[in-house]
Amino acid sequence: MSGQHGKGREQVGGTEMRYDESDGGERESARQTRSARTEMALLEDETVLVDAQPTWWAWAGHLAVGAVIALVGIVLGDGIAVLSVLASVAIAGYVWYRRSRVHYLITDRRIIVVAGFAARTTTETWMEDVRSMQTKASAFGRHQGYGTITVSHAVVPQRFTRTSGLRLPGVPEYEHVAETIRRRQSERKAVEY
Repeated sequence: MSGQHGKGREQVGGTEMRYDESDGGERESARQTRSARTEMALLEDETVLVDAQPTWWAWAGHLAVGAVIALVGIVLGDGIAVLSVLASVAIAGYVWYRRSRVHYLITDRRIIVVAGFAARTTTETWMEDVRSMQTKASAFGRHQGYGTITVSHAVVPQRFTRTSGLRLPGVPEYEHVAETIRRRQSERKAVEY
């Protein structure tokens, strides 16, 4: 993380992540640094701690398949080459669309997932309401520094059932983001007791 006093920007796996973990005494106008996409989801005095999109690495498999389809089509011949390149472009467009429409915000109060372009859906939970958190990463994901974070109002089951919590797949620097959630959750719950 770069910057001073717990603030900074970081380029992770092709995704820019912004952090603000200051103690609150020096919160610059966080509203000025927020994108127009996420502005509507925030309360007036809410501070964004993590502002990220899923990493491109989360779709590495899709992009590799698209590249193989294009290469095989080019090797096999003219008519197939055009179709294979079109299929590869369609796969790349799908990946771009899926990644670009999702935005993750961790604030000092809430965890918010904003999805969509014109029609927008927000799914959120308050830090005080989080009862459990699960992190998950494949070997490739761990190596590239991304994973999935699931937060729930109840204990998240480990196997044999689908999780019913708020899922944040493809989170860059997921361990750091999970630690930010733990720290804020602890601070918010300490006020209750």
